[in-house]
Amino acid sequence: MYYGVSQYYDRRIGRVFGGEFGQLLISALIVAIAFSVREIISLNYLKVLAVIVAVAFAFIFHEILHRYVAKRLGYYAKYQVWPTGLMLALVLSVVTLGRVVFAAPGAVVVFPKFPFGVIDRRDYGKIAASGPLANIVLGYIALVVLEIFPIEFLNMFTYFALITLIYMKTINLWLALFNLIPFPPLDGSKVFAWSKTVWAIMFILAALPLFILPLVL
Repeated sequence: MYYGVSQYYDRRIGRVFGGEFGQLLISALIVAIAFSVREIISLNYLKVLAVIVAVAFAFIFHEILHRYVAKRLGYYAKYQVWPTGLMLALVLSVVTLGRVVFAAPGAVVVFPKFPFGVIDRRDYGKIAASGPLANIVLGYIALVVLEIFPIEFLNMFTYFALITLIYMKTINLWLALFNLIPFPPLDGSKVFAWSKTVWAIMFILAALPLFILPLVL
């Protein structure tokens, strides 16, 4: 996701959490831990590591693509951590034993090209669509690799690779689907306002492997 934020707030956060790269890594780690609470409780450390790898990739690529597309369109953009969101992610996940994860530790903030300017609705839509698109692409890559994965040669390394790919597929597609819900402040609201056709195609692509294909196969 991405939002606008004051430069004063940006400077305060930067002093506490470091630069943009540091904020992104901290956010990814917190979200990954929140997603892996069940595995931590069950002491399944191989699955914990697999979840952390899968979530980190999903989260970082989602935010980086928001940032990349915004900058390609000529806007100033950077990732900004949300401390309250970090705490909520951890607390809710621990209290609910991993059943509820509030995965909103921060967002890419985008500023207009000119002072007091506005961001074009079409550009808003493209920037918003880029994050879920990154997750859809990663989810489908994991899905394809899983189809050709040599499960007859399972050892500790290949088993770790297998469960990581499973988490990569599921987490990326769920993250895309959630972000495409057409209600503010989620990405889906901006994509829907820009192009209902693009929104529908992306939503179907994210939902297809999760709900439709398992029923057919």
